[in-house]
Amino acid sequence: MPAPLESDTLLAAAFDRHQTGGFDEAEALYRRILAADPNRTTALHRYGLLVAQLGRLEEADGLLARALAMAPLDDETAVNHAKILRALRRPVEATRRFRHALALSPALPAALEGLGHTARDLGDAAAAADAYGRAAWVGGGGAVWQQWGLALDATGRPEGALEALRRSARLDPMRTSVAARLATILRRLGRHSEAAIWYRRTLVLQPADLEARLALSVIAEAAAEATQGT
Repeated sequence: MPAPLESDTLLAAAFDRHQTGGFDEAEALYRRILAADPNRTTALHRYGLLVAQLGRLEEADGLLARALAMAPLDDETAVNHAKILRALRRPVEATRRFRHALALSPALPAALEGLGHTARDLGDAAAAADAYGRAAWVGGGGAVWQQWGLALDATGRPEGALEALRRSARLDPMRTSVAARLATILRRLGRHSEAAIWYRRTLVLQPADLEARLALSVIAEAAAEATQGT
């Protein structure tokens, strides 16, 4: 077994290779560390993430499960294991892992967002909206505000969806999909002039969006007909 200082040096070197794309070298180093100390939790965790990046999800599941079994209070390992389980299309198990992380850190954004994803995977729009909302309010970025908006719309709360999507647009002005969804909801609600603003914003971000161009054309024609009829 390597001496503690040597093992720490190897782990630092493995992580450096991992971070800089030297995956073969990183894997060799992680394997060397674990051959000497199979219970080195940090090595198990990082090696699990590496093999997941390489597409070996079943192997990653085993490594992260072992790491979490030895360090059950590590919320980061719990979240990463949950992400692997979700990637393996095992949303029920992933949900349990995200909840494990939240039991340790109740306001952990990654765990809350993950819980929203698995709820959506399982077809529970209300639970997804609740989890995404909690994630958004504890410091989520534009992506999670967008997810919350979509979930609110799916549960029949368009006004709440508009508020969340507008926040997403403010946080991340380049998200074309947010502008397009805002336009769609506003048009559905009959608020055509507001919808037109967001369709134009969509075209600024994505000039080739034919759906936005068609919608703007229809809105303009309807407005012209209304003016002629008065």
